[in-house]
Amino acid sequence: MTVPTSPAALSVFAPGCLAGRHALITGGGSGIGQATAWLLADLGASVTVVGRRPEPLAQTAERHPDLISTATADLREPDQVDAMLEGVQACDFLLNNAGGQFVAQAQDISYNGFRAVTRLNLDAPWYLTTQVANRFFIPAQYGKVVSITMTPHRGMPLMAHSSAARAGVESLTRNWAAEWGRFGIRAVALAPGIVHTEAWQRYGLSPEQVGGGLPAGRLQTADEVAAMATFLFSPAGDYITGTTFTCDGGFDITGPTMLGG
Repeated sequence: MTVPTSPAALSVFAPGCLAGRHALITGGGSGIGQATAWLLADLGASVTVVGRRPEPLAQTAERHPDLISTATADLREPDQVDAMLEGVQACDFLLNNAGGQFVAQAQDISYNGFRAVTRLNLDAPWYLTTQVANRFFIPAQYGKVVSITMTPHRGMPLMAHSSAARAGVESLTRNWAAEWGRFGIRAVALAPGIVHTEAWQRYGLSPEQVGGGLPAGRLQTADEVAAMATFLFSPAGDYITGTTFTCDGGFDITGPTMLGG
């Protein structure tokens, strides 16, 4: 099954509008991270994509080998994050995109399972963001953080662990914005809906059936999330901070019947 794209959503940005900027993107080997890396590079930014496996990152870099570089790290391990950042020369934008979870009833999630999900989806972006702020943003008196979270905010069956972690990131986002505004730092959370990626396809669900239950009538594309993140990184987003943008095709206002509520 071909993963859909949205080229029209990417066409609204002025060519070269991000030239001279540097971005760090986690989970940059596929999906939202890859789409955002490509768009930022298309607009002239230099991008470092980070992930655990070098092969997917190399595929991302192939599109713009002059602008996209790769770095491997397990973001759950602070020493690996520190080592990775030693190789980063500059950073204006940080996209906290790496994440993952498994499907389980709330009462069936073990302590180790809960910690595995929260370490990746909460602890890791907390540590990386603070280190990037200390190394790059605060000295430069400029920086933007966009963190990918999730919707629906009213609760999502089978995702108690990930929902808790993403809510924590949204709370951190508000704190970062309040505390670091004096350093010229902007922090925003971005909550997509059900994004049609290769990873989502592995669930074996019908995109037509699931997407048809949303007010938008279809699933979201990674390009659409990348376009929103890029808007926030662009000068048009300079006065936006401390909030969560929900861009989910209306998922947050529908019932939970689609996903086993």
